Amino acid sequence: MVVGAGPMGGYAADIISSAGWRVALIEEHRNIGVPVQCAGLVTPRIFEIVDKRLTVVNSLRGAEIYSPKGRELIVDGRETKAVVLDRAAFDSEIARDALLHGATSLLGSTFVNAEKKGRGLELDVQTPDRMVKLNCRILIGADGIRSNVSKCFKLPRAESIVKGFEAELVEVDCDRRFAKIFTGNDVAPGFFAWIIPTGEGGARVGLCVARGSAYHYFNALFEKGESARFLKKSRTVSFVAGAIPFGLLSRTVEDHVMVVGDAACQAKASTGGGIYTGLVASKICADTAILALEADDFSKKFLSRYHRNWKKAIGRELKRGLHLHRLCRDLTDKQMEEVFKLLDNDEILEMVSETGDITFPSSIGWHLLRKEPRFMKFLTPSLKALFK
Repeated sequence: MVVGAGPMGGYAADIISSAGWRVALIEEHRNIGVPVQCAGLVTPRIFEIVDKRLTVVNSLRGAEIYSPKGRELIVDGRETKAVVLDRAAFDSEIARDALLHGATSLLGSTFVNAEKKGRGLELDVQTPDRMVKLNCRILIGADGIRSNVSKCFKLPRAESIVKGFEAELVEVDCDRRFAKIFTGNDVAPGFFAWIIPTGEGGARVGLCVARGSAYHYFNALFEKGESARFLKKSRTVSFVAGAIPFGLLSRTVEDHVMVVGDAACQAKASTGGGIYTGLVASKICADTAILALEADDFSKKFLSRYHRNWKKAIGRELKRGLHLHRLCRDLTDKQMEEVFKLLDNDEILEMVSETGDITFPSSIGWHLLRKEPRFMKFLTPSLKALFK
């Protein structure tokens, strides 16, 4: 049983059903992929995992990054470095694969509770018209930041959460080849704001904040600062609020249970991106489920190989991202301006353009420190140790 039909849940269900096992995919919404709660900016490397290139709506070669006082840095990779997805289509296409391979779906249904019964679990699931009881041997929670599966089995929760607000706009005045990033404690305290072009004058505009009201700071993007000049003529098509959980959880399994994606805090705290890392973990989760089904062993001890293996695959990047997030969250605007001043160097910007990778953004840290040792003054002792 998989709870949550986002990309992680859909992908896990696809892998398990493709191996010949019966899978039910429980999704609280009546339509898979909506509401969209993600900017949809990912590395093209993602298509090595799920080949859904037809859901791409735009390709980006770089970013224009603005300091609190408006200093602009241009990072130009001169080729496609990131793509923008139609997230609703991306999610539904992954789930479609699972259904084509034999999985079943329960849309508009909510996982409520589970308890051990016999050699498996008995689940209480609220469908659109009644409460039903379902039985399974293994339960995968891919049900996001407010994971009912995690709550039910008392799995660890996020270390921190950033709140977000984003809108789909038209008539946005920006170069469709570059994302725009805005920083500063008056813009998006503890995180950053963005304009991500979707092509033909459209864009996704949003931000996340570590403190304060995301909606308040979102509205301010249209009224002041560097962002306002790009949004003067824009009109809103849709908007959504959400949140991203960060943390390196000590436990993501229990007897008969595994959690993945946002339910397991597998998003990068450095950028907020979680699709690539979540899909990597989802593959490991699904492979572990298949091994457990074949061995008829659903103990916490057996399933712990999932926890060990996803941490081996993406744990270092998540750990570095957490340290970078804590560092950037606490920087003053004056300190941010110092960082931008150090970055505003042709050699450094060229190096960032060549070596930057949104899949593993922390990898740029070592290159920056080698090129410009003065960055070291901003690092805490624990963060310095990560780059040795």
